[in-house]
Amino acid sequence: MSVPLATLQRQSNPVWLHDAFSSLPGALAGTPLVFKRAEHAADYLRFWSTDPAALTALRYALYRCEHSPSVFAMPDAQVLQALAAKLARGALVLTDRPAGAGAGGWPMVPAAEAAVPASSTLIKLNTLPDRPAAPPLLPLLEEVQIEGAEVLPEIEQTLEQIDLTMGSIDLAGVSLEPTPSKVPLIETAMTDASTSVTKTLDDL
Repeated sequence: MSVPLATLQRQSNPVWLHDAFSSLPGALAGTPLVFKRAEHAADYLRFWSTDPAALTALRYALYRCEHSPSVFAMPDAQVLQALAAKLARGALVLTDRPAGAGAGGWPMVPAAEAAVPASSTLIKLNTLPDRPAAPPLLPLLEEVQIEGAEVLPEIEQTLEQIDLTMGSIDLAGVSLEPTPSKVPLIETAMTDASTSVTKTLDDL
């Protein structure tokens, strides 16, 4: 038993569209619909003209017959007319099976059959690289604490040396001030030297 080109629903009856060479299950075979003119087949197909899902199934059925990508660019009316012409020529057959004829029948055409990409273009999730593990934070924090404890004494020693240096600079500034008690002695010596020179000049 071959898979139908399209499986439709007309009121409560399933309707199968298949090619003329498809074999039907004997116990569940429905009634083949015969259309002598393409106009009659088109009138019958227009029942699904407002059903988007049925139109998609019919369009894909026409594509499977003609294998032309241009089918997907055709208006809906043109798709129905092309299928009607094939039905009138006998290349395609519509089989109507009453709903009370029993359960079972042909399987539904997979809706996504034409849209499934090739397996080579699919992303294989099991081949993606693993995300690198994050390094543990606790050992890093302990290492930072240890380094800080080793550097702290050196910083404190440097600050002490700076304090001692600043103190020595202050003491040196005080020691550079002149002693007031030496100033009169210097003035007396200069006066005596000037008097002696003046007296020697007068004697000459």
